Amino acid sequence: MNSDITPTSIEEDDARKRTLILTMIGVIIVGTCALFALAFLWFRPNESTLFAKYFPSPTATRSPTNTPVPSKTPAPNLTATQAAWVKPSQSPELGSKQEAQTALDAGMNYLENYVISIPDTPEVNQPGDVYIYEILLDQYESVLWSYGWCTTTQSILEENFTHMQVEFITNEDLVTSDHLLIQDKTRDDGSPCRDYIAMINKWPQGQHQLEIRVTFTTPTDDGWNIYPKGTHTFKYLVSVN
Repeated sequence: MNSDITPTSIEEDDARKRTLILTMIGVIIVGTCALFALAFLWFRPNESTLFAKYFPSPTATRSPTNTPVPSKTPAPNLTATQAAWVKPSQSPELGSKQEAQTALDAGMNYLENYVISIPDTPEVNQPGDVYIYEILLDQYESVLWSYGWCTTTQSILEENFTHMQVEFITNEDLVTSDHLLIQDKTRDDGSPCRDYIAMINKWPQGQHQLEIRVTFTTPTDDGWNIYPKGTHTFKYLVSVN
C-alpha cells in the first residue's frame, strides 16, 4: 500500500474536483446568460437600446424627391379622429421671408413652444418615420415655424444639402420659397447649422395639419451619424381656438 495516499489527501483531491466542477458550471451559466442578454439587445428594433448606444452600426440616409407631392396616406400613429381630418377652407397665413427675419430678430415664439404632446425621436431618423406634435393655439398668435440641420464642419454642411431636401407643407399645400427664410448659424459648441424659418401670422379657427418633410437622395453623413436614403416627416396637428 502506497504510504503517500492517505484518507486526507483523497478528501483534498475530491474537494478540488468538486470546486473545479462547480467553477466550470458557474462559467457555463454566466456565459449562457451573457449570450442571451447580447442576443436580446441585438435583435431589439429600437436603435436607442443600450447595445446600439455602445456598439453602433452605420445606417443610411434620407432622400428627396424632385417633385414633392403631399401624401394622402395618413400617418400610422394618427388617432382615428386625427386620420379623419378634413382640409379646412382657410389655411394659416404665412409672412414673407423678410417678415420672418424681422420676427426672428424680435424674438418671436416658435410653434414648438405651444406643443402639448411631444413625440420620442431617435438619434438617427429612419425613412418613413412620422413624428406627431399636438399644438393648441389662439387664433391671433403669430409664431415662427422652423427646421434646423447641423454638422461637424461647414464643408460637410454644404455637401449634405447637395442631396438633401426640406419641404414645408400647410394643409397639404407646399410652402413656396418666398415664405422661407434660410440662414446659416453656429451653435455654442461650434457646429455649423442651417435653419429654415417661416412666420405664420394668422390662424383661422379649426384644425390644421402642418408638415416638414426631410428627404435624402443618398446616405448622408453629418459628421456624427449616417442617415439612410428616404424621407421622414415632422407633423404638427394644430387646433386653433
